[in-house]
Formats: sequence, C-alpha cells, structure tokens
Amino acid sequence: MTMPGLTFPPRSARLGRYSAWQSRDFVINVAILTVVLFALIGGVEIMQLRFQERVMAGRQFQRPMSINVKLMQFLSIYGMFSIVAPIIATSGIVSQDRTLGYTRFLFSKPLSVRSFYLQSFLVRLIGLLALGQILVLAYGHFEPPAYTPRFLAEMSISFLSVAGVVFLLSTVTRYDGLLAIVFFLLGTLVRSRWESAGGLGQALTYLFPPIDQSEQLRRWVLGLGPMGELISPNFPWKVVLWNGGYGLACLVLGLYLLRRIPLTKA
Repeated sequence: MTMPGLTFPPRSARLGRYSAWQSRDFVINVAILTVVLFALIGGVEIMQLRFQERVMAGRQFQRPMSINVKLMQFLSIYGMFSIVAPIIATSGIVSQDRTLGYTRFLFSKPLSVRSFYLQSFLVRLIGLLALGQILVLAYGHFEPPAYTPRFLAEMSISFLSVAGVVFLLSTVTRYDGLLAIVFFLLGTLVRSRWESAGGLGQALTYLFPPIDQSEQLRRWVLGLGPMGELISPNFPWKVVLWNGGYGLACLVLGLYLLRRIPLTKA
C-alpha cells in the first residue's frame, strides 16, 4: 500500500526582500559611476571659476565675477545631470535581466513581474535623488547656488520624464540607453525644425516630449530669467505636465508590456 504524495502550495517570493538586492545593485552599477563622473565635472567647473576669478582680480578696474555668471555656469552642468543621470540609472533596468538570463531565477517563485520592476524603478529614483542632493550640497560648499528643496522637485520630475522613456524601451530592447539618447536628440531636432511650421511637420512634434524646454524648470530652481537675470520665474506648469505626463505614460505602458512580452528573450 502506497501513501499518497504530499503536495505543498508553492512558496511565493517576498517582494520587500528584493529591495535590498536592488539597492545593492544600484550602488555598485550606478551610484559609484554617477558620483565619480559628476564629481569630476563639478570639480573641473569649480577650478575654472576660481581661475577666472584670479585672472579678473589681477586686472585693474575689473569687477568681480557676478553671481549670475556663476549660476549660468552651474546651470550647464546641472542640465547635463538632469538628463544623463536618469539614463545611467535606468539603462538596462529590464533588458539586462532578460539578456543575462536572470529572469529565470528572479521569477522561479510566484512574484509579480510588474511589482518587481516598479519597485526597481522606485529604488533607482530614491537612490538618484539622494545622490543628486549630495552632489548639489557638495558643489554649493564652494560656489553658488545655495541648496533649496526645489532641487528635489526638479530632479524628481526630470527622472520621471527621462527614466519613463528608458523603462519603456528596456521592456522591448537591450539597446534602451542608446535608443533613449537618439530619441531625445531626434525629438529636439524635430521640435526645433517644425514646432512653428504648422501642418504635418508641427503634428510630428507632439510625438516627442519637450525635453529641450526642461531648462525652464532648472531656471525656476535657480531663480534665473531667460537672459540670466536674477528673478523669481513662474513655475513652468506646461513643460512639467507635458514631460512628466509623457514619462509616466511610458512607464505605465512599459509595465503593461511586461505581461505581454516574454522575459526569457532579449
């Protein structure tokens, strides 16, 4: 007489435990590179400003460098961070696991694919926001600007605008980071060429988010006007809603496609 085999319900994975692994992955693959890259860029910028001040101080009747000029210099590298850092942070967020075959192990136990990658997206958002605040505080220790909570708002909006597009691309291709750069450059080119042309050309511009206009948000953070004057510009609602809404829509579409595209193929 044989005993019937015992059956046990499948053990489900605990999503919260994956956050520690996702955080460690962010630190190793994203945080170190981001800090080193932008610390070097910021350090070079500070040395250039100090050199220019010494040269100007040696000339007679030469006024010291104004805060406007220093803020405009900072704006250039801060704009780079707002676009490039989210691409670095989310490049390969889905495609890398699929390409390297990690998905076979990650989802060997019952686990929501959407919840896993949404959590990964949020971990990278929180990590990049923390890095951004540290870098701004470090830069502000030597040169303007002084820290303001507006930096946190701008970085959050920029991350959603850029990283949402990268997330969508990562669900369908392994070349997500490269294609995101091409997409944003193409969008800037199309908008600069046909934004005011009317007809079909202008209609094409609505396929791309106005990333090229996101500098308005960074000027709001720094209190700079269009000509570099120190003012209190209005919050650019139109640009924020368009860019942020576009990134959010791409994120939602990417989460939807995760249930439609096989995760075992690159």
